[in-house]
Amino acid sequence: MADPNTNTLLVRLPGATGPRVWSIDLAKDTAFTVLERYRKVHPSFNDDVQGTGAVTLAGVISACHLKGESITDQKVVIHGAGAGGAGVAMAIRDGMIAAGLTKEEATRRVFVLDSKGLLMTTRQLEDYKRPLAHEPSWIADWKIAGPYPSLLETIENSGATVLLGLSGQPGAFDETIVKAVARNCERPIVFPLSNPTSSCEAHPHDILRWTNGKALVATGSPFDPTEIDGKLYVIGQGNNAFIFPGLGFGAILSDAREITDTMVASAAQALADYTKAHFTQQGLIFPPVTELREASVHVAARVIAQAIEDGVATRKDIPTDLHAFVRDRFWKPEYIPVVRAKNMLL
Repeated sequence: MADPNTNTLLVRLPGATGPRVWSIDLAKDTAFTVLERYRKVHPSFNDDVQGTGAVTLAGVISACHLKGESITDQKVVIHGAGAGGAGVAMAIRDGMIAAGLTKEEATRRVFVLDSKGLLMTTRQLEDYKRPLAHEPSWIADWKIAGPYPSLLETIENSGATVLLGLSGQPGAFDETIVKAVARNCERPIVFPLSNPTSSCEAHPHDILRWTNGKALVATGSPFDPTEIDGKLYVIGQGNNAFIFPGLGFGAILSDAREITDTMVASAAQALADYTKAHFTQQGLIFPPVTELREASVHVAARVIAQAIEDGVATRKDIPTDLHAFVRDRFWKPEYIPVVRAKNMLL
């Protein structure tokens, strides 16, 4: 999972000997501006905004599948409104729209909080936060103590079923917060996604203990499996590496002139579909990290298909078997054996 305080723009530029990929770190306020300025000039995407959003969306879709529900049934609270948090909010909102909600319906189901509370249209906000802000009329019947709803007040008043942490604030999801989400549904989805481990909003063992093992938990940092009442729970890691290699490779192989929002959304859906197809029986929200390579093949193939559908793929010799096309061009880490030379002068 990406650090919520840094942002990386991955830009593919044509070179004399083939494509080049540049990685550029950007401040959070600059990330959105630069992405919008150049995304139609050079094929580019911001990993901390779009990659974090895509991998989190994939995890929420997988968790909803385990619950037997749709993403449109959820009310999602996102704690942290930096570039990563905003990217996740946009991805979740757009995922709800793709699943059948209107833009307003989806926006009213996604609640984003920064250090001052819930994003509201009546607040002074950075430009990138404004599309995620709520109208005062939407929460007119809420019971709140201050000018803007706190995290606990938002969870209780909204009936939140999903809680996502991208705040970088360790311990932000304490027992009171987690139990508040658990009161709203049988199986709450709780993802403390901030990293490194020391910045995680809650330890997965505590989340499971506070919910009697009913919460669906994934993290941004790696955690060992944990045991609750004799049952072992594997903690999935929502790592951006499940998204950006396949997304970038798919864009390069299709010679895409632009990385569209639908290509990023297709990467998320491909990861969710791969998880459902291979790991549902194990109750996993994300594949094991050992599956990164195979997951990336599926993501890249889906991205190429979407690039073709969007009309941005310029390569003319793309075959119909996209998985084979990707596999044939995948880098294989094969090394020549090293043999110690005889009579070597030192």
